Amino acid sequence: MFTFKTVNPTGKYRGFYNPYHFVKLKKIVVGEINNLTHTIRLKVIKDDINEDNNPNCTWKWITLKRKSSSVADAKEFLKQNYDAIVEKYNLAKDE
Repeated sequence: MFTFKTVNPTGKYRGFYNPYHFVKLKKIVVGEINNLTHTIRLKVIKDDINEDNNPNCTWKWITLKRKSSSVADAKEFLKQNYDAIVEKYNLAKDE
């Protein structure tokens, strides 16, 4: 099951920045939800290490086509479609 963590900006200029919404799987960050567009990005293991001409990294970012109306809607979508997402994508759990 996916869990979520929101990190609010701190410091003197925190009003200029938006919070970060991380998607976690077994306490490891596997994605994020954009605060402005409410799009979902996931870290996926590459099939071929050179498919994006970067042999230094074993994973890549993918963006789901789903357009959510809010962060809560994106979280609910991830919870409801957990089985399909985990079955389709090999999520990067290397951190």
